[in-house]
Amino acid sequence: MDNIFAYKEIESPIDDQICKDYKTKYANPSIPIIIDNGSYQCRAGFANDISPKLIFRSLVGKLKSTSSPIVGNSLKEGDISRLTIKSPFDSNLLVHPPSQESIFDYIFHKFGIENEIENPVLITEPTSNPTFCRKYMSELLFECYNIKSVVYGIDSLFSFYGQRDQFKDGGKNSLIIGSSFNTTHIYNVQNYNVSHQQTKRINIGGGASTDYLRKLIHLKYPKHKSYFTQNYTNKIKEEHCYVSQGQYIEELKEFENDQLAKEKSVIIQLPYQEIDFEKLEEERQRKIQNRKDLGAKLRELADKKRLEKKTELEDKLASLESILALKSTNVEEFQQTLKSKSYTSEKDLIRDIDDLKEKLFGKKKESEQVEDTEEFPLLFIADSELNADQLKEKKKQRQLKSMKDGRLAQKRKRDEEKEKEKEKEEERDRQEEESFLKDPEHYLKDLHSRKLKTLEKREARQKQKQKANVVQRNSRLRTIVNPTNHGNYGEKGEEVEDPEEAEESREMAILDKLLNKFDPTSISSAIVSHDDQFPIGEYHTAEDFQVSLGVERIKCPETLFQPKAIIGVDQMGLVEAIISSILSQLPVDTRKLVTENIFLTGGNVNTKHFKDRIHYEIQQIREPHSPLTILKSKDSQLDAWLGARKWCLDNQDNWSNVSISKQDYQEKGYDYIKSHFASNLSLN
Repeated sequence: MDNIFAYKEIESPIDDQICKDYKTKYANPSIPIIIDNGSYQCRAGFANDISPKLIFRSLVGKLKSTSSPIVGNSLKEGDISRLTIKSPFDSNLLVHPPSQESIFDYIFHKFGIENEIENPVLITEPTSNPTFCRKYMSELLFECYNIKSVVYGIDSLFSFYGQRDQFKDGGKNSLIIGSSFNTTHIYNVQNYNVSHQQTKRINIGGGASTDYLRKLIHLKYPKHKSYFTQNYTNKIKEEHCYVSQGQYIEELKEFENDQLAKEKSVIIQLPYQEIDFEKLEEERQRKIQNRKDLGAKLRELADKKRLEKKTELEDKLASLESILALKSTNVEEFQQTLKSKSYTSEKDLIRDIDDLKEKLFGKKKESEQVEDTEEFPLLFIADSELNADQLKEKKKQRQLKSMKDGRLAQKRKRDEEKEKEKEKEEERDRQEEESFLKDPEHYLKDLHSRKLKTLEKREARQKQKQKANVVQRNSRLRTIVNPTNHGNYGEKGEEVEDPEEAEESREMAILDKLLNKFDPTSISSAIVSHDDQFPIGEYHTAEDFQVSLGVERIKCPETLFQPKAIIGVDQMGLVEAIISSILSQLPVDTRKLVTENIFLTGGNVNTKHFKDRIHYEIQQIREPHSPLTILKSKDSQLDAWLGARKWCLDNQDNWSNVSISKQDYQEKGYDYIKSHFASNLSLN
């Protein structure tokens, strides 16, 4: 499909090479070093080159606080997560001079400057740069690097300077919109001069829409968070997001139509391991057959084992009965054989024979009467035939026999219960085996599901117990005060066993036994937990690893035009700032001239249809069919640097009048600047 795009990881930049010909080609006081010191990206080069030598992110990374900083393109994409990253800027203002010093060290090192810096420096700064920020910069340049002179200028104005010749009157009266990563500025140019009193700043840039898009994706696809880093989200925003060309609300309503929404959406296909379903089905059938074979083998082994045990018991029974038969033929040999077989009496032999017959035939021959005759002989003799001592002994034997009969009755009851339980267990095993043979796959799936439910019940019970700990402790305290209150504890303080918990334990034992019997290769991880992404029987497909961008494509860039409504930032939108803060303060004739020429610069204006949206909005406040020229910078990444280069070449003979020398810095202070077209000081 045309709207599906493969996920591509951000490639790490190539390391910058050290310039080898600085002394022969660039070490000249008439060749300025130009540094476009942006808060997102830094570009540095020499004025006699057609493009900057260095382009890198304005970030400094450290593994430890005491380790050497990693700057520029030496900072690889894969290292960002394990390093402490610091930017010299807060928004677009310099607030951390040590990081800025690391960036300067990187620039001058890559330029091949080993000793004194012979070149003057031109460096960009934000609009209305606070004095303390310029103080940090001047101290670094003059006191740390001992440069000869510096020029401060605004990047957007340098960009306009480099391309103003494309306007029919050279941009005599113009409106400049500079939208960068952190901020957006609107400049009013009248008679080739910038009116800084009417400049408007909005604290919204491309970074705000990137952060908003990332939050939306993380909320919509929480299981794919790790793929959408800050850099990758910024990349897909630049590639797939666009500004509404006209009425934002009207275009937003188009996404209510499922067909239109599908056409306007794009899909990011994340990496996944493709499943060969033919092989998967073959493997499934093979496992089913293996389980059937295993079941048949288990039954065969069980039958064989039962037959062997039965034969063994029959042989043993025959041997014992042959010994008992000797009693009627040869008493002496019978007694010797009993002794050789470790029997102390004939009673033990008869008991073993009865036990064997019970195991073989399920019937037990009662021999208690014989045992009673031998153990309690006086009970079977009339009282008239006994003397006084024998009568006392007979009374004792009667009590002992009564106790023995009670024990035997309890034993028979327990044996009956065990027999019933054994029959129930055998019946359950038979039913389970029939279910397994009928449909092994469905049976094992159901078996795992039953175990999962039992585990869930146990987990819920454990949580409930933890919550009840405080109540139980209070119950113990009440027991001390009121001994009749035992709570969940017995009279001696021991905890009473929960019958439901005991039943769960029995159920778990049965399930584990069945799993060991019918699926011996299974392990505890075969049971699907709540954290698993896919339940039993479902597999990863391409659709499970797709991220769809629909209304987010227009909603995120709209943050610049409606920041308060979309992301809750109390700032004017771009068009509102243009109309209320700038155009409303100008006379009608001047307003008409200024809005004829509009220049767009900064990385954020590269968003698709940005120029069309500005054209639509400005056309609403101008007379119908009136001329309107909107020019977008050719390369927003380099336009400020190229414009500063053109400005340097045009002012080579006038450099001392527009630059601040080290002597000026020492005599007039760090807040001293000079006027020129791109300066923060308006020309009069």
